[in-house]
Parts: sequence; structure tokens; C-alpha cells
Amino acid sequence: MQQRLAGASYESAVIGDRFQLDLPPTALARTASIAPIGFTRLKSERAMQGPAKNVPPEHAFSFHVPLLPVAADLWIDGRHLLSKAMNPGATFLFDLRSNPVSEIHTPFDNIRFYISQASLDELAFDQGMPRLKGLVSSCQGSYDRVMYGLANALADQVEHECSALFIDHIALAFHAHIVKTYGNATATVDMVAGGLSPWQLRRVLDFITAHLDGDPTIAELARECALSPGYFARAFRRTTGGTPHQWLVRKRVERAKALLLGGRSGLADIAVTCGFVDQSHFTRVFSKIEGDSPGRWRQRHR
Repeated sequence: MQQRLAGASYESAVIGDRFQLDLPPTALARTASIAPIGFTRLKSERAMQGPAKNVPPEHAFSFHVPLLPVAADLWIDGRHLLSKAMNPGATFLFDLRSNPVSEIHTPFDNIRFYISQASLDELAFDQGMPRLKGLVSSCQGSYDRVMYGLANALADQVEHECSALFIDHIALAFHAHIVKTYGNATATVDMVAGGLSPWQLRRVLDFITAHLDGDPTIAELARECALSPGYFARAFRRTTGGTPHQWLVRKRVERAKALLLGGRSGLADIAVTCGFVDQSHFTRVFSKIEGDSPGRWRQRHR
């Protein structure tokens, strides 16, 4: 029963029904094996018609971060807590055991973050951290620069590309930030990690290269190195100066350049071969890195 309750809070259909939306786009990060960390974009061109539906109780937490100015009322366990106009970046933390219900009076565009207590416990154990007693906020609706940055980074990814490595990276960054900022732990620990050994780096880069047309996850890469996902992500950045997702994207572009020069394959075929979602995604990423579209780049370099 508890597992079914937990699942409801990151399923797109359930969230959409709660906020009067039709299947809002949702991305799930599998950085924890017990339950995913979920990200949902709640976007509407109109105000809500009455309050959102009640939330079934579960030991989990959600954060809501508006990308646009918005006005709303909020109830916790049936008690009216606040009526407030909010600016982008205002961050609300909700304990899902307490039935948080909102009514949004304006068009809105919010990013919802979800994490269960079980996932918090598992990630803490993997990283040698003390168990969190929960998450708390001293002031609902205060500006959180990091959460606003994560929300903006997620906005398009959740709706369109959803690279597993990118979503996993955001999930680990989200976890690290909320532990530090909102975590109610008995002690703090030094989270600095060492780098990857040469064999670990070689193995993970070979794995990424062999799966350019797939969608590898942080957990899969971490298993290649016999490390936990959180430790691996920090060690990879410490060793290479970037994230696994950034390395994957660069390798995809390198393979695409070889295919552009080596044959007459169409851009749509090259996009699929190199692991891009579609030709539009391929063109957007390639242009950002190379400063030119794939078609023009091919003409110039041939």
C-alpha cells in the first residue's frame, strides 16, 4: 500500500488530475532504486477552477518553483496558510504527509520537484551521510537561486529531450542542494569526492562511446566503476571537469561530424544514429557547439 501511494506522486496522470491539467510532461531520474526523483512542468494559460485535489498522505516531499509571476492561495491540512503573489524563483517546500492544497488564480508555469523520504535515506547511505529527519523550510515562498536555476534547466528538457544522463545529473544536484539547504540532519559531512582511477575513467568512457545511440543513466555508468551514483557523478566531474551528459553530447557531435563528412546520409538518419531525439534536437545541439547548422557545416567542410 505504501509503495502505491508513493508512486502516485510522480505519475503524470495523477499530478495532472490534481492540478486540472492533461498529462503534464514529467521526467523521472532513477538515481535511487526505491523510488525515482520526479520533475513535472505544470503549465496552464488559465487560472485553476477551484482548489487542487487533496493529496494522499505519503512520506515524501515536493518543491514548487514558478517560472512566471503567479498568485495563489495555500492550505495545509485544511488550514489556510497564505494568499500570496509570487515572483519567479519563489520556492515552496511541501511535506506530502500534510495534504498541501493550492488554488492558483492566474496563468502559471511551475516546475514541481518530487523526492521520497526513502530516496533521501538511500542516497544518504550511498554517500556516507547521516540520515535526514526530513526537509523543512523556514519561510515558504522565499527566493532560492539554485532551485530557480534547476527549474529553468529542466523546463525544456522535461517537455522535449529528456536525456537520462542530464535528468540524473539534475537529480543529484537537486539532492545535494536540498540536503544542504533544507535538510534536518543530526550532523553534516564533507561531500568532497576523489577522482576516478584510470581504469574507471577508461571503462566509463568506453561504455558511453558504445552507447551513443542509447540513453545511458548515471546508475549504469556508476556500476561500471563499482561506485554509487552520487559518488560517481562527483568523481567524474573532478576527473574530467564536466558532467557525463556533457561528455556524451560532445561524443555524439563528434560521431555526427564524421558521418556528415563520410557519406550521404540524411540529417534525420544521422540524428537517430548518434542518439539525438530527432533532427530538430540534433540541429539545435550541433549548432550550439559548432556555431553552424549540420547542413551548412557539411557544405563548408566538404
